[in-house]
This record gives sequence, C-alpha cells and structure tokens, in this order.
Amino acid sequence: MLSGDDSILQKATEAKEYTERASVIEQAQTDVLGYQAENKGGDLDKTQLKFVLDTYFKNVPSDLPDGEELLNLELTTLNKYGTHQIKVSEIYNGNIQSNSVELKVGDYVKYGEKLTADTYTTDTDETGYTTAQTFTTNTSMLWRVLNVDGNKVELVATQNVLANDNVTGLYLKGQTGFLNAETVLKNLCERLYNSTAGTARSMKVEDINNLTRFNPETSEWNTDIKSIYGRTYTHTSSNGGLFWDENSNEFRLPSASNPITDKWTAYFYTVNENIPLYDTLILTSKTYSGDSDPFEGIYNETNFSMFYWLSSRCVSGATGDCSQFSVYNIGNGNVSSSQLLYSDEYGPGDEAMEEYTCACGVRPIVALKSGISITGGSGTEQSPYEL
Repeated sequence: MLSGDDSILQKATEAKEYTERASVIEQAQTDVLGYQAENKGGDLDKTQLKFVLDTYFKNVPSDLPDGEELLNLELTTLNKYGTHQIKVSEIYNGNIQSNSVELKVGDYVKYGEKLTADTYTTDTDETGYTTAQTFTTNTSMLWRVLNVDGNKVELVATQNVLANDNVTGLYLKGQTGFLNAETVLKNLCERLYNSTAGTARSMKVEDINNLTRFNPETSEWNTDIKSIYGRTYTHTSSNGGLFWDENSNEFRLPSASNPITDKWTAYFYTVNENIPLYDTLILTSKTYSGDSDPFEGIYNETNFSMFYWLSSRCVSGATGDCSQFSVYNIGNGNVSSSQLLYSDEYGPGDEAMEEYTCACGVRPIVALKSGISITGGSGTEQSPYEL
C-alpha cells in the first residue's frame, strides 16, 4: 500500500504535481486576462505573451514562432514552480496581434488614459514654504518618448505640472526646501503619475545632459566657471551661518574640530536648439510669468510657472567663505539653478544666512513597464500612439 506504482505515496506525489502544474497555468492565464483587459478584450501580441511566459518558464525563445508552432511550443517551468512541461496553448490559445510599433525619441503617446486621477498636497515641513499646495493628476496632457534603450522606454510630459490654481509651480524655500527638494519631487510624481503601465519620477539634470550630450566633467563650457566646478571649500568658522553637511543631509554650524566641506557642483549652459524634444522641453521655458527677470536674481515670492524643477541639487560659492545651495531648473532656454539658501562663515548668526523662495513647474518622466503594447495612431501630436 505504501510503495509501488499504485501506492498511497505515489498517488500523493502525483496529486501534488497535478495541483502545482494547474496552479502555474492558472496564474499565467490570469496574467493573460489582464493584458486582454488592457487590450479591451482583444488578442495579445508577442511582446505581451513573451512577458507572461518569461514570468513562469525558463529559456523562452527571444523570437517566438508563429501560428501552430507557437501554440504547440512546450516550455519548462522555472524551478520555483516545480518541473513541469506545459504547452503555450494551455495558457493562451487565441490569435496573436502584430507586435507593437517600434517607438523612437520624440513620438507622442497617450499615457493619460492609463492614469487614475489623484491629488498630492505638499507638507510645509518639507518644502519650507509658508502654505501647503495641492496638485492633481493631469490625465489629458500628451507625453513624448524621451529615451529608448533596448526594452526600456521613458516618456516625458509635454506640459509642466502646476498646482490646482493652474498658475503656480511647486514652491521651495530655504534650507528646508533644499534638503527635501528631490524627495518632494519624487513623491509628487509617483503619487500622481504611477500607473499599471509605468513608474513615474521627476526629471533630473542628467536627463537633459543626456539629450544635449553635455558632460560637466569633459564638455567645453565657460572656462572661468569650469575652473571652479569641482573645487571644494572647507568651512570651519562657528560664528556665521549654517552649511550643508552632505554626509548627514542636514545644515549645521561648522567648527575647527568638526568642519564641513562643500563641493562646487553647480553649472550653467544654454541648451542647443538642435537637440531632440527642444520644442517641448526647452522652448516653453523661455516664457515665464511674473514681472521680474530671473537673471536679476529676484526669485522671492515670484512665480516662474513656465520654468520647471530638475530633481537635482547643487552647491556653488563666490569665495571659500560662503556657499549658495540651489536646485537645478530649466529656465529661459538654459540649464540653470535657483538659489534657496545663501550662507556666510562670518556672522553674526542669522545675518550670515539668507533664505530664498522659488516656484517652478514639475516635469514628470515615466518608465513604461515591460510588455506594454503600443498601438494605433502614427506617433504625431495630432495622432498619438495609444497604450
């Protein structure tokens, strides 16, 4: 009864294997149904089917065959699902759509249809600004392909994300705004623009540099500024203002026994008009609201809604005795930065520090998830692709 081909132990093993095999098929079929729902009940394409198969099986061919050959293809489950031979037809027995279009940089895409409207309210303890601001998902704006690297596709919004008054950008102020700028921008973009189709973040200065092929370490730019870029200043005086301790991400008083070293990381350059997406990413920044010229340094309480933040902080200093703590932005056709705090080594105290306020728009980027099908349209602004 306990051993042999018809034993209790053999039957128990067979039952376990049957249940395990059926479970893998059920899970894969559930994923298939998810894609069919996204396709409004339509057939899967090869990209979507391969993503399902890669989730549960080993050695899935990089180029899936067609027709009956595909449906009869027998695959072996990944080790964590046991060792089972399962045909593709047991998971999906429908037609295969022609594969998604091959996206290229600059193509327009309807990503908003994948979004669920949500709100994000800033915390004054994080922005440093006196009042909270509320932002709501913009589901109607178009997106453009920013980057295609193998299977990785990134989209960028064609408009700035503004507060609910539709005029005001995200306010950041002083040392608090500087310390939390990257976190606030990250949280805002994730909250409003994550979806089942993609994962959102805020644009960084590196994203623009990649388009312009600008490398602050090697590219030719203003030699006077470049000679300062990368220089370090060590602050030791405890009589003046607070300085940023990068290791702890806090502002504190330096001293001879506990100095603070700040590295000059700020740079400025005018973006060449020949780069991809110049009209969407740079040209609109040449128009700004408010009566002040940003190059006069008058940022306090002035709204530059057509400028937008880059989720990257930087430090500069006129001399070894002082430093300016800023956040990069795109403004007036340039990669530049807005100063949020100036601090001097020599006091007395608060008089050696000055906080600044600036409001800029937010420009989210979305990395599309694997297996997302791009269909319809022609990729133009008038006829964008659909997800």
